Amino acid sequence: MPACRQGSRGLRHFSIPSLLALLFCGALAGPLAAQQEAGRQEGRDLYLEVFVNGRPMNLITRFTDLGDGTLSADAGELRNSGVLPDAAAARGEVRLDQIPGLGWRLIEPEQTIRLVVPDALLAPHVLNAAPDNVAAAEEGEAVPAVDHGYGLVLNYGVTLDGWQGADGATDRSLGASFDSRLFMPLGTLTHGFVLAEDDRDVLRYRRLDTYWRSSFPGRAVQVQLGDIATRGPGWSRPVRLGGLMVERNFGLRPDLVTLPLPGFEGSAALPSTVEVFADSIRTYAADVPAGPFRIDDLPLAGGSGMARVVVRDVTGRETQMDLPFLVSGELLRRGVADFALAAGRPRLGIGSDSDRYAEGTFGVATLRYGLTDALTLMAHAEGGEDLAMAGLGATFRIAHLGTASLSMARSRADWGEGHLLDFSTQIALGRAQVSGRLTRTGGRFTDIAALTADPELVEPDLAGFPRHLAQLAFSLPLADRGSAASLFLSDLRHADARTETSIGLSYNRQVLGDASLTLTALAQRGTQSDRMIGAQLHVPLGARHDAGLMVERRRAGWRQYATASGRSKDRVPGWSWRLQADRGEHLALQGSAAREGRLGRAELAARVSQGSRGLGLRLDGSVVAAGGGVFLSRRIDDAFAVVDVGAPGVEVSAENRPVGRTGRSGKILVPDLRAYEANSVSIDPAGLPLDAAVGVTRQSVRPAHHAGARVDFGVQASAREALVALVGPDGAALQVGGKVVLNGIDDELLVGFDGEVFALDLKDRNEILVSYPDGRACTARFDYADEPGTLTEIRGVPCL
Repeated sequence: MPACRQGSRGLRHFSIPSLLALLFCGALAGPLAAQQEAGRQEGRDLYLEVFVNGRPMNLITRFTDLGDGTLSADAGELRNSGVLPDAAAARGEVRLDQIPGLGWRLIEPEQTIRLVVPDALLAPHVLNAAPDNVAAAEEGEAVPAVDHGYGLVLNYGVTLDGWQGADGATDRSLGASFDSRLFMPLGTLTHGFVLAEDDRDVLRYRRLDTYWRSSFPGRAVQVQLGDIATRGPGWSRPVRLGGLMVERNFGLRPDLVTLPLPGFEGSAALPSTVEVFADSIRTYAADVPAGPFRIDDLPLAGGSGMARVVVRDVTGRETQMDLPFLVSGELLRRGVADFALAAGRPRLGIGSDSDRYAEGTFGVATLRYGLTDALTLMAHAEGGEDLAMAGLGATFRIAHLGTASLSMARSRADWGEGHLLDFSTQIALGRAQVSGRLTRTGGRFTDIAALTADPELVEPDLAGFPRHLAQLAFSLPLADRGSAASLFLSDLRHADARTETSIGLSYNRQVLGDASLTLTALAQRGTQSDRMIGAQLHVPLGARHDAGLMVERRRAGWRQYATASGRSKDRVPGWSWRLQADRGEHLALQGSAAREGRLGRAELAARVSQGSRGLGLRLDGSVVAAGGGVFLSRRIDDAFAVVDVGAPGVEVSAENRPVGRTGRSGKILVPDLRAYEANSVSIDPAGLPLDAAVGVTRQSVRPAHHAGARVDFGVQASAREALVALVGPDGAALQVGGKVVLNGIDDELLVGFDGEVFALDLKDRNEILVSYPDGRACTARFDYADEPGTLTEIRGVPCL
């Protein structure tokens, strides 16, 4: 601040410059004084370690010294430090002396503050039971990077059947289904098709789905162009369109928690351990300090139930509490939105001779939003030429028993207007589970499925939206060991007033040790009327073999089945077999045997009935071109990786399960990886050549869905390495600890015992400089000849 000084002369001695300087200083005096006063009000910031009631919080919090021993802090930082500020000052800066009952002692030399907090002001110690990566994602941290690659995948399934009738006539058939994918970092192009014989035994090509899909994991959004299938609430009917769809896909972010998960609040008089048990299995455990605590997002299984919370303090005293909970996929976490927007032309008769896109463009929009953890709102709309339909709904939690959903919709089309009312629920009443749905329509309620149904494939009256649908399912575990009973009721009334009513009863229990007996009764009345009663017995024969018997009676008469099956200990490579005897009007015997390996799956089946015989062969697998090679593999339905080890015959494992050994190219394809999740891939260095050099033996890979990534372990199969033993002028081994510079490169090598140096990247002619801290130095020169597969030893190299 500029200083303004007054001279000793009187006014009569003031010169014009002196008078101007005095006026300038007077003008500045007011603003500068105000700045000094504001600075005193703002105070100085102190960054202090916080202790609450003598307990370190392991936090550094900013406090502001306002002078006269008064401190202030941000309300949010106070909560993080374990203090609940006054409700009236929930945000912004809070003066500590304005929080009733709070005491403190500032020890500035130690940069600490010791807070004395009454129980009423203690903020709960908050724990998040979700994995660390989940908590980080919700805090907005960077999304884990996805490992992309380029390649082509062709899944195939080929079926060859032959049949000989009792009269000696023969027949055969050949069919194949294919799923091809071209993937790259921008997305994946998928094309599915089948080859099937027509009436003239000529293979015909039939296209299934063709689409391009790009995924954006950061926003959990995917865009699909081509053939799409719409989605919506439970009462809506999906349709196939050829067009564009933008939708939320939470599968792109497996680290996010999108469902409301239960939590627990409690208080501990002493430092304690908290354990949470569900179905006698410990699902979570953590240490908590003395005082109130809160645990969020407990990892409990879906459905409703009762968990037990055990709090055990340092003295061994236990407190047990029951925690009723509900985890439902029908609800969204507060603030979470799910949506799907689609537009295109309806596709009719897929896979048939009449496969085509209908005239007219239609759109479908669905939105779900978690207003609270107990209430999820829904909106659904469909529109296009001669159609406008929209509906609203909500799903709400019923205490800890279950959920219920209520929706209403209206439609307008050329043939009239209509409305829909839908109610569904899933609740637990004690040990019983009850679910039901009631849907009623009035007028001429219409959707895209009804308006665009193919009359050659579906009767117009059956394509219309049902007038009435009522369903009820009830299941109850019984007191007997492993027994349960269930009931199912359904009543359907089509648009043409035809009705279909069915009722089903079942009872099952364990018998004869681990065997199970199931009794079933079913009655159906309406378009197709039938009645059935049956009994089924399933008997495990050890860990890998099973046998079963089934008897049923329908209107057509009695029918009996007897089955036996087995499988190997390992699934891949492994085998399985199945035999079945079926007696209805006639006796039929059939059997199958399958072998599944890294290259695919082969199944051979045979059937004999009334003098006729049939034999079939099924081959499933995939051909993959990716990661610089071409591979044969079993079907790839999710993600995969091409692992490049750089040496043949090295064992590779995924999630600690052996996959196989690398081929001659030093590569292997690893299928069955989880898309957008971290998959651990490792190699066994014992299989590497002795002269190979490897940096790491385990890596993590996150491939995209329906795509693959390349994992390079950077192994140098021949690192031109050798064990060099240096000797001095007297022929004795050099002293341990000398610094080694090889061919002018300092890799921080040292002379080891017996004067040995392990050297890499050797040349045909090499030079080693050795120096010691006491000033001694020497130089060694030697020749090197690479011997692949062995560790070269060069001994007796003089260092002079």
